[in-house]
Amino acid sequence: MRCRFGGRGPDILMHFNSEINLFPTVVKLGDSVATGHVIGLTLAGDELLSTSMAKRWQIRSKSSRFTLLGYKLPLEKTSIEMSTVAGSTTHGKPSNPHLGPADDALGIRRHYDPHSTLLLVGFFGAGKRTLGIIASVALRRRFIDFDSYFQQQVQSSPQKFIARHGLAQYRDIELKVSRELLSNNEKNCVIVGLGAFASRPQLTLLAEFAQQHPVVYVRRDEQDLRQFVTTSQEKFDRLFELGNEFFESCSNFDFFNLTQGLPQHKSVPAYLKLKETERLFVTFLRRIFGSYIPQTFSSEPFSASHTFSLEVSSSWLEDKSRELELLETGADAITLVVTPHEIHPARLAARLSRHIATLRKHSRVAIIIDAEGLSSSPQDPRSYNQLLGMILRLAPEALVISLECDERVIRRLNASRGYTKIIGGLHDKLPVGSRHASITPAALHEKTRQFELDAIRLTGESQLPDDNLQCVSFIQEATALINLPVIAYNSGSLGRASICLNPTLSPVVLPSTNHDGVTLQKAQLAMAGLFLLPQKKFTIFGRSVKYSLSPEMHHAAYEYSGLPHTYDTTQADDISVVNQLLNDNDRGGVTISLPFKSAVLPFIDEITPDAKDMQAVNTVVLEQNYQPDGSRVTVRRGYNTDHIGIRDCIDKHLSPANAVRDGTTALIVGAGGMARAAIYACYELGVRRICIYNRTHENAQRLADYWNEWAQSKAGVNLLVDVLRSSDPWPSDIRLPTIVVPCIPPFQIGSEQHPVVFKIPDEWLESRTGGVFVEVAYGPFKTQLMEQMLPRASKGWVVVSGLLVLIEQGIAQYELFTKRPAPVHVMRRVIQEQSLKYGFVHQ
Repeated sequence: MRCRFGGRGPDILMHFNSEINLFPTVVKLGDSVATGHVIGLTLAGDELLSTSMAKRWQIRSKSSRFTLLGYKLPLEKTSIEMSTVAGSTTHGKPSNPHLGPADDALGIRRHYDPHSTLLLVGFFGAGKRTLGIIASVALRRRFIDFDSYFQQQVQSSPQKFIARHGLAQYRDIELKVSRELLSNNEKNCVIVGLGAFASRPQLTLLAEFAQQHPVVYVRRDEQDLRQFVTTSQEKFDRLFELGNEFFESCSNFDFFNLTQGLPQHKSVPAYLKLKETERLFVTFLRRIFGSYIPQTFSSEPFSASHTFSLEVSSSWLEDKSRELELLETGADAITLVVTPHEIHPARLAARLSRHIATLRKHSRVAIIIDAEGLSSSPQDPRSYNQLLGMILRLAPEALVISLECDERVIRRLNASRGYTKIIGGLHDKLPVGSRHASITPAALHEKTRQFELDAIRLTGESQLPDDNLQCVSFIQEATALINLPVIAYNSGSLGRASICLNPTLSPVVLPSTNHDGVTLQKAQLAMAGLFLLPQKKFTIFGRSVKYSLSPEMHHAAYEYSGLPHTYDTTQADDISVVNQLLNDNDRGGVTISLPFKSAVLPFIDEITPDAKDMQAVNTVVLEQNYQPDGSRVTVRRGYNTDHIGIRDCIDKHLSPANAVRDGTTALIVGAGGMARAAIYACYELGVRRICIYNRTHENAQRLADYWNEWAQSKAGVNLLVDVLRSSDPWPSDIRLPTIVVPCIPPFQIGSEQHPVVFKIPDEWLESRTGGVFVEVAYGPFKTQLMEQMLPRASKGWVVVSGLLVLIEQGIAQYELFTKRPAPVHVMRRVIQEQSLKYGFVHQ
């Protein structure tokens, strides 16, 4: 090929025996530098690079060696002349108006048909295909890889087509096939592989598709991508910059695919690290499509129930000594505060994307990005618009903006925010509610009523401790005028009391980050001291709770979070004793243990739909409601968190080879209340064939009959539950189980010194791919079933301890009891410490 590069410096005519197209490039030969456009390629010295970062190949000729990050191609002998579009005068910067930060950074619509096709773009090695398969399964959509589609349409792979016909002809057919692919698959698909060779026509095509469909740029750490490139760091940086601009220009969302570390325990297979990637990406997609399900059972963050948001900075997230587990401190949200000096650093979009990914990986609460303090910074006004557009690509739950910015910015922001909530912020140098302050409740109402906001935040600066009391009056007056959550507090050390009194998303800090702020623990202790947070008693009730670790787990979480509650035990042989607990006005809830999970139902006023389906309750929340005449009525509300613990343990430890699909079978051992939860957990995961194995055949049959009748009563529910005896062979018409959940106690009820003796027939456990075994019991004895399964770890079986089930269900139970997100790292640490102390860890 003969290419002429024109622009800055002398024209350079070069000959290549391969075909290339137009894209911004810089050519450096000796002292001569020229800038032109060669799509998909960056030329420097004797190396030729493509922004696609697809499959690596090398061309060797007599005069030079070229390394192209594109498709594997043979060296063409033909020579084709090709003129370039000269005129670019910025090194490494594209002249295409689609590339780089757009002028209309907030002009992208982000509401989509729930069935809109999802398109993933990004560099080779970013993980698009893996994420695409995850998305297709989670969204129940057809997965389409462009290379495979091209093969079907042209009867040739892209590599072979280029080898036979050249890159120029491939460009034409690629554009035609791409357009056909997108136009014929606008709904119910997940597409990956487009944009492998960055070209102007394809950029235009993808940008047009993004107007009505979510197009996600999958980012990855540069060092991870670097391993696919055999070139110098300088040339890689240039290549990365060009490709990054292309993918940013044709997409409307960013997802940073974090490299997942190996599991902490060597006994856990490495492939399970993909479970975390799956959780993060599926949650991200649900935010895009507006089907996000909160991951906690606590109060809604925007409710006026004294919710808190943990404030963190980019500098803290980038500090190598940070403790990321502290992000689950118990706050209702996490706010990433973006400061003025962070607007223009190199690759800000990638940094923000990484930070949000890190926050989502290490927490389960809403993520808020605070950009209020940037509108008044001495930067180009366009920078604020571009920053807001950049943030919306991350699909945060909420965004704080300044109400002092241009009104047109706020209106355009509303048009393109998707499902992100907008908090309008104002700051006054006087205390909130001061009689000298210019921002009154009436003025705030007048300023905000024309905007579509989800909440309003007003901050001031305290001059005296008494200034904080005026915040309470201000919030009450403003709330009466404005039908929105009103957040109001004073900053600084003198304003800490107002933070504790503010009812919605009060800012809290980590103990090590800000001495002027308030930690969550101190805020809730202050509320308890003011009797705004009454002390409650919680109890675990059962026939044998001697070895329960629930009290230690809940106590530690209460203490860490600053809650004044207590948790104790009550052991009894008769279910009627529970009535005394439920009638105690100072009690906030009761944990129901064996064998009363079904027997407690007559004592409950209300029951959640899932607990009703299971006919089993392990959590009773006591809510005190006041009537118009001033009388107090206690409502006993029943929940089941056992199935949550079992379901999550199965899901987190089930290998890809044993992923739930048509024909997956589960084996449940036992027929009590916990077995009901296990069956429901398997049903939630998509298992439709379940077998019950129990010592008392009649009890197992009654349980199977219940679930089969339940399935028949529900429209569209396909579930079949069978009963097996120990002498029965495994049914020939169903697969061997890959999910086994024993739901029997570790010892005889009422006799802690006599372990339960029970085994599963070995021939039932011969699944060639192994499976997951979730033991729900724990205690000083290693159950016989655990002894039976541990040697099978080498045959693909993952054995999950009952301690993990305890933690997972306990997290949900804590949040139902307290209406606060659980400090998960504290609960895990305590269970680990206490289980070692009492000898509950069995290997």
